[in-house]
Amino acid sequence: MREEKLERILQNFLTLLPVFNKKLLRETEFYKLDQLYPSHVQILLLLAKNKQMTMSEISKEIHVINSNLTPLVDKLIKMGYLKRQPSKKDRRVVYISLMASGKKQLEKHKQYALGFLGDQFAQMDDEKLDALAEHLQAVEDILGDFS
Repeated sequence: MREEKLERILQNFLTLLPVFNKKLLRETEFYKLDQLYPSHVQILLLLAKNKQMTMSEISKEIHVINSNLTPLVDKLIKMGYLKRQPSKKDRRVVYISLMASGKKQLEKHKQYALGFLGDQFAQMDDEKLDALAEHLQAVEDILGDFS
């Protein structure tokens, strides 16, 4: 019985993830905005929430290994959205933080996303929209329990 549930959960994930990207986010269009891709936006969102973080902390939060994270952060630094700051206590530690231009870019991206999703959900009645919001929050809460 439990194995059947797990198989159904797996099937749902495998079905829903591409649907989210294709129908809701339209990843190819959505992330062409200023050449920022999902991982870039994740980093900006994370640093907007947390004042500063080390590369290892960012890596752990967004589930990207350090060697793959470095070029992502380097690009955001080159674009002027992030900055590196050495720790005052330990010179081996370097913090990454969001600059004002990064906050501005993130806000621009959020407005674009809200407009796009608003158009996608315009035909949905409030009851279904509330249910979707509740269910997505429940999924996030459940998945947040995983290490």
